[in-house]
Amino acid sequence: MVKLPSSLIDFSYFNGQYFSPLGPVPAIILTPFVLFFKTSFPEQIIKLPLSIINFYLTYKIATKLKLAPSKSFALAVFFIFGSVYTPIAAISYSTYFSQVVTTSFLLFALYEFLHQRRWTIIGIAIALASLTRTTTLFASVFFGVFLIQKSPRITNLAKFVIPIISALILMMSYNYARFGNFFETGYRYQIVLEESAKRRELGLFSIKHIGTNIYYMLFKTPELLSHFPFLRFNDYGMSIFILSPALFLIFKAKFKDKLVKASLMTILVTLIPLITYYGIGVRQIGYRYALDLAPFLLIILASAFKKVDETLIYFLTVLSIFIVWVFTFEMLANF
Repeated sequence: MVKLPSSLIDFSYFNGQYFSPLGPVPAIILTPFVLFFKTSFPEQIIKLPLSIINFYLTYKIATKLKLAPSKSFALAVFFIFGSVYTPIAAISYSTYFSQVVTTSFLLFALYEFLHQRRWTIIGIAIALASLTRTTTLFASVFFGVFLIQKSPRITNLAKFVIPIISALILMMSYNYARFGNFFETGYRYQIVLEESAKRRELGLFSIKHIGTNIYYMLFKTPELLSHFPFLRFNDYGMSIFILSPALFLIFKAKFKDKLVKASLMTILVTLIPLITYYGIGVRQIGYRYALDLAPFLLIILASAFKKVDETLIYFLTVLSIFIVWVFTFEMLANF
């Protein structure tokens, strides 16, 4: 049996060529840098400024939600340094890069919605996010809730929808150019490990995958070892609540609030393709697909922070940072 180079894992092999199944935006962003640095390009050159921007956007979103500045700062610190986002930003990996980019577009769309609410700009942000990770199209649900109110303005709806439809047309054309099929993204032809290939045989998307995805997203604990470092993350990740205990505060949120309800609705809709997908996500500390819905989870968490004492917020934030970085250093050290 021929052992494939690890660099080819996750690529799609079709008609004698290798393709990335991801959308074109990450490649477009990277191309100028690769032309200069070649294949030795360190992606942190882009991820670091994006993470600084994401910190700022998270803080501004929180303040726009009328969260106190100190608590808004704590929310931004938690997200960037103590959540599933942290290892994605800290560790070099092509798939991780695309998720940092996606997060930036989603956060920007939310900030624009809460700031000036220019629907064309929001639509462009969601379009670019979907051209990075297709599942982020479901983020449109959040904005759609506010667009189709009692007296919706058709012009605003058009401003929002046109960029997204344009992105869909572009993505379909991109698919056809690579795989000869408007609806084929390449995940069907992806080179994966044997265990993943067996799951894919049950269907690219199937209700049979729901239990496994939910288990790793919500319930999986670290593995106990008899030697240093004594605790280790599973390669399929672990519960986002164990990784980031501050997330337990979401149950304190004001769920009757319209923004919270719209966020919850968006999260539930986005979860459908994520938990029915055969690929749980591998080589990860937490369930990294949760980043597709993390910006909306932050809105719910901001609502909860309003009702919680700062001392508890700081304690859980620091605890989350500690846990995340223990496992991040573990991954970096190849334990």
